[in-house]
Amino acid sequence: MITLHQPKRGFGLPCPSAFCVKLETYLRMVGIPYELADGEPTDAPKGKVPWITHDGQSIGDSSLVIDYLKTTFGDPLDGNLSAYDWALGHAIQKMLEESLYFVSSYSKWAEDDAFAIYSAELFKGMPEEQLAYVPDMVRGKVIEKFKAQGIGRHGKAEVYMIGCKDVASFIELLGDKRYLFGEAATSFDASALGVIGNVKDGPFESPVQDAIHANRTLCAYIDRMRAVWFADLAAA
Repeated sequence: MITLHQPKRGFGLPCPSAFCVKLETYLRMVGIPYELADGEPTDAPKGKVPWITHDGQSIGDSSLVIDYLKTTFGDPLDGNLSAYDWALGHAIQKMLEESLYFVSSYSKWAEDDAFAIYSAELFKGMPEEQLAYVPDMVRGKVIEKFKAQGIGRHGKAEVYMIGCKDVASFIELLGDKRYLFGEAATSFDASALGVIGNVKDGPFESPVQDAIHANRTLCAYIDRMRAVWFADLAAA
């Protein structure tokens, strides 16, 4: 049995972490049995969530985990894609995970109102004496990482312009298709549910969230995937 290690569910989302949503969606799409276990980055093999344990191995990074699952259990989602479609899917995934993700993360950590919401959930249960300084300390470290990554070197309007361009590009590539590559979902759709879905339905307002909400086709795409693969959470 695979054990999926990730933070607790929150904000009405499958998980506050887009990469955890991506991996759990993939497991549900391909029908691989798994069990959940609480997991924090400090315990992870690569210092970030999610990760899995399977057959005595600990494997980190959502994309590397999916590669492992494909090798171990087969590749029913992406195996029939043409070389061109796979390459396009890879490029879309990188746009989502290396660009839009950091814009969405910026909105949670750099915006005061959003951080108040996020930190209340993230640090829930922490002793009062630690709450006096730990959230701000962690926030400062994350914002420094944004500068190292690059997104933190831009002004707020520039950050959200980048995110809105990513959303507009995704909308154009999705078109009126049921999923990115037609009637059948792929691992690249799982990535989209993680990144775009968490922006769409998270409690963190931003121009990027507004751009997603403004497009009915994109909203229907996200809602459809959540209804298909996370119907149990909606009923809970």
